[in-house]
Amino acid sequence: MTTNSTPLVTVGYMINETTQVSKTSHYLFIIHYLSIYALVLIIIGTVGNLLTIIVLLRRHLRRFVTVRWLIAVSICDIISLYGWNLNNFYKFNVSSRNSNIEDISLFHCRFISYMTFVALQLSSWCLTAVSLDRALNLYWPQWKRLYGRIRYTKYYIMVLTTICLALNSHILFLNGYRTSTGIITCYSTRSNPDYIYPQWERVHLVLYNLCPFAIMLICNTYIIFVTVRSSRTQQTELTPAKLQRKSLERYRQFTALLIIVTFAFVLLTLPACIYFVFFRNYFVTKAHRTYRFMVQIFLNSIQFTSHGINFFLYCFSAKSFRHELHGMFRELLTSCQCKCRLSLKDNRQHDHIRQYINNNNNNIEPIIQHQQLLYNRDMQMNRYKFNFFPEFKSTSDKNPNWV
Repeated sequence: MTTNSTPLVTVGYMINETTQVSKTSHYLFIIHYLSIYALVLIIIGTVGNLLTIIVLLRRHLRRFVTVRWLIAVSICDIISLYGWNLNNFYKFNVSSRNSNIEDISLFHCRFISYMTFVALQLSSWCLTAVSLDRALNLYWPQWKRLYGRIRYTKYYIMVLTTICLALNSHILFLNGYRTSTGIITCYSTRSNPDYIYPQWERVHLVLYNLCPFAIMLICNTYIIFVTVRSSRTQQTELTPAKLQRKSLERYRQFTALLIIVTFAFVLLTLPACIYFVFFRNYFVTKAHRTYRFMVQIFLNSIQFTSHGINFFLYCFSAKSFRHELHGMFRELLTSCQCKCRLSLKDNRQHDHIRQYINNNNNNIEPIIQHQQLLYNRDMQMNRYKFNFFPEFKSTSDKNPNWV
């Protein structure tokens, strides 16, 4: 019995090692494609948010307060995509040692983490301001006239930006340190390894997700209630049918836009926040390192999807946005066609002019040759008179033009 136990233990150990290697390779396979998805999300999100900004800046949309807030949301979303999302692609596809971008230097550590936290929080609060502004317009009719004017929007955005920058400013001075061997350790301090995870991440969860979600939920519930009640009132009153349809359509579009964007934001961002606050430390001590990376990059991909798909949500839920987008592409296509036509027309005109000159040159060339012969003959005669018969030289020839 004793002689057979050692081979059995060895075989069991080898089977466990083989299983572990198989799981690790499976996790790495998933991580590789999730990191590629992170890069694709950066590209699609950047293009989508830039298109959103261009469309919202068009003449028919930029005069609305809501549009100014949505432009700020798109700018913050672009900035947030280039933080941890880009790091996931760099870590598992570019770096040979699977190191983070934040580990390159203290500047990278502090600047990337600072801008990511600020952009995420500011994006959620600008989105919250859209719902809050709409709810205040419905609850208090004087809001738009007193405090909700479009010229005040830039000041509100500046105040929110200043608050978010100030709240996260400690990251620029405290986050990360350099060890005695020269290695950068980010998201912690020398005396506090839990500085960012989970301590500041809990504050970030409240600022980025819980508080905005609570405000958006209350405001959107009130907006839906007022919209349904006003639509029923309009149906009972004797108002023109066309006016009823336009008013109802406008209410429904705006309500659908707010509900869809809010629902997508909460659904996609909440899982990552809950993991980093409550389960990250547990996974550090209990789960395999590769498995932990897979879970984190998967949740980050879901979270940042919320900041990369708003363009598609606007297209899906807002008819006016689709109309302006279609008009922008139509104008762009018309402009390109006009430039091509003008270029072809200019080329044709140049060809006609060139052909006309060539034809005229064929007719004028004999005359020019004849005049040149006469001119050469006169020059020779003048020289002859000057050299051999100076006494017959006239007064006008004393200073000949050809001298």
